[in-house]
Amino acid sequence: MNSVAQCLQNTIADPRHAALHIEVASTGPFIIAMRDDTSYCVKKLARTLGRGRSSGVQVPREVADVVSENYRLFQADIRKALSKTICHPGGITFHVLDAQLLEQGVRHRAGAGPLLSLDPLVEEADHHLRASRGFLLGGVKHVGLVPSPGAQSFLRQMATLSVDTEYTLIEDDIFTGGTIKEVLRMLQRLGVRIGRVVTGIRLSDEADDPIPGVVVDPVLQYRILGSSEKTHPLEIADPRNFLLGLSGLVVRLPDGSWTRAPYWLPFVRASVRIGISAECEEEFALLAMQANLDFYSRIQRSLGRIVRISDFPSPVRDLLSTLGFAQMSTPACIALEHMMTHLDQHIETVIGGGRTTTEIRNSVPSGAKSLR
Repeated sequence: MNSVAQCLQNTIADPRHAALHIEVASTGPFIIAMRDDTSYCVKKLARTLGRGRSSGVQVPREVADVVSENYRLFQADIRKALSKTICHPGGITFHVLDAQLLEQGVRHRAGAGPLLSLDPLVEEADHHLRASRGFLLGGVKHVGLVPSPGAQSFLRQMATLSVDTEYTLIEDDIFTGGTIKEVLRMLQRLGVRIGRVVTGIRLSDEADDPIPGVVVDPVLQYRILGSSEKTHPLEIADPRNFLLGLSGLVVRLPDGSWTRAPYWLPFVRASVRIGISAECEEEFALLAMQANLDFYSRIQRSLGRIVRISDFPSPVRDLLSTLGFAQMSTPACIALEHMMTHLDQHIETVIGGGRTTTEIRNSVPSGAKSLR
């Protein structure tokens, strides 16, 4: 167990302890805080990939075991891809954090009061608010706060909330605070009171603005010393956001519908989401797609069935079919191979607007990472 993970375990063991504070120097290694979200993702993936083996709700144990083993291999492949494509003078270091430990720490800090959860990994809460920051394809232009794909409208989601109750809001992480500020403004307009925000991870630097009117109580607090836009030395990268069919950035399709897209081209510019330069985005996309291809190839061999686009959740099916990348009957591996072979063409089609890949590569606006 790495030192950060051990300190986190010790902190959570006694909820009376203050948050675990980690100071990060801008001149040190580039740090990626990566939650090991295997438990949550296995539940979602096993139900999807086990459809051909069982019609019941209970997922067969052998399916869950296969998915768990291969998802851990996928995480390792993504870390290798990031290591190859993030260039930083101080090198790169991963802080792999147990998502279940973080959830336990959040629960200890939140207490017994009514909980309103924004965190998809926290399944047991009094209320859930499925809200996401929405973007145009490419992930550069922020549109606003929207219901997560497949969720009801905000008015319907919050119909059961009481204006006479003060809630504790649970969030998985706070980076710039943009998402949480938008959520708090929306709740305030509807008369819903939030007393505290409890988050698993908070990243801040010396120039961060506080979140007005609310106490933020993190389990793990990263503080960046001497950072600037050019030297920002830390990112959060959850593995599930790189796996096609599982999670990702909420983006708007050309028909106006919302879906989730993995953090790689041709759907999302990695230079806007994580610490990859624009020049390395295509290399990272190919490595990430190869990791996806290897994952689904291993799953198919182990389960003895072909994983098709029709096996994926509805938003992912819509992503691939609307953009013309695959049909419902297309095997996932074939779709991935096609995207890898025609990556430049797909980049120009999806986010290019008539521009070449070179022009697109040079078009990331300064400060784009502040959109997170």
